[in-house]
Amino acid sequence: MSLENLAKSGAIVSSAGVALMVVLMVVLLAFPVIKNCDGGQKCSYRSTAPGGLQSVVQPGFLAVSLMTISVGVLILRFSRRLVSKKSERKE
Repeated sequence: MSLENLAKSGAIVSSAGVALMVVLMVVLLAFPVIKNCDGGQKCSYRSTAPGGLQSVVQPGFLAVSLMTISVGVLILRFSRRLVSKKSERKE
């Protein structure tokens, strides 16, 4: 795989993570979270999102989107570093 293609794939992976984050924000804005408290002791939170979107309103979904963004940025930076090292060797 060429370094240019590696950089492009890192940008695509990072963009996919941003898209996941946007989906999470849209779902949170469209379907608010309800707070249920039992006498001020213990509170639980429940989303009003329909069944299929319940999996989006989870902390794990946020973690996956952040990890996807960071892996994409890591791939992009790594490929750019290899390109710069390769150009230094030619000089």
